[in-house]
Amino acid sequence: MGTVAEEDKFREINIEFLAKGGDEAFDIFYKTDNFGEDKFVKFASTERKHQEKVMRLLEEGTDQEFYIHESDLFKYYKYATNSLRAVMANPDIPIKEKTEKIYEVSKGVMKEFFENNTSEKILETSEEVMEMMEECMTTAEAGFHGIAEITSKDYYTYTHSVNVGLYCMTFGVKSKMSKGDIKQLSLGGMLHDVGKSKIDHALINKDGKLTEEEFKKMQSHATEGGGILTGMNCFAGNVVRMAAEHHEKFKGGGYPIGKVGNEIHLFARICKVMDVYDALTTRRSYKKALSAFDTLIIMKKQMAHDFDPDLLQNFIRLMGPDL
Repeated sequence: MGTVAEEDKFREINIEFLAKGGDEAFDIFYKTDNFGEDKFVKFASTERKHQEKVMRLLEEGTDQEFYIHESDLFKYYKYATNSLRAVMANPDIPIKEKTEKIYEVSKGVMKEFFENNTSEKILETSEEVMEMMEECMTTAEAGFHGIAEITSKDYYTYTHSVNVGLYCMTFGVKSKMSKGDIKQLSLGGMLHDVGKSKIDHALINKDGKLTEEEFKKMQSHATEGGGILTGMNCFAGNVVRMAAEHHEKFKGGGYPIGKVGNEIHLFARICKVMDVYDALTTRRSYKKALSAFDTLIIMKKQMAHDFDPDLLQNFIRLMGPDL
């Protein structure tokens, strides 16, 4: 078996998330060099008898990287969310540290989905993770500035997805939406681009302007996203419509259908604002990140027809002192 194939079957993990027990057992590996080829050697499992080994390592500290087999990813993320629950319940851990840990798990889930073609089942983990983040942000009464402090400033589909989910969540909290609506809005924001998993990586990562044909292929991600979430049968219609409609424009001319005004679901209209805001305020290989102030000027002056004007105005007002 070649090195690349072996490497592809294992994923690096954060063993901090294994500090608390769980009911899911899986093996943990470390990597060695075997005559120029990577070899993965079993270190421990998460069964009770191996817990002490992991705990001792955490207490002593280590630079060693640890891995799990790809078939155990879903178990690992269930384990990680259980571990996050313990972190959330600990009053001695600062809110910023809690949000950073939740952000890390969120990024991991979305990265697996987008970059490693992991089963759609892994997206189910995102619901619990976003619930914990909402708990965190509400407790801290963090505004958009608090979100900006923990989000990645480099643009990848998976970081962008988590960022948009957090911006949607913050908008919902600040707008005093109901708990159920905040949950669906934040989850829909995180999952709004899942259709891009059906688009060729080279096209998604292309520097600069797309050709007309490439743009048509890219446009299909909205319809694909709605289809993926509908097919999973575990997400509400509001969440599905955010994936399907976040590229519609308030004054018309968007895609995939060309809906206008209130024909576009409210949550999708909110998502559009957050989607564009995060895209403009993060770095790409071909562009610098814009400041929050410059981004909002562009959105207000040059892209006004794209957005629900009341929602954009509310977003600017809620940003307030964070600008």
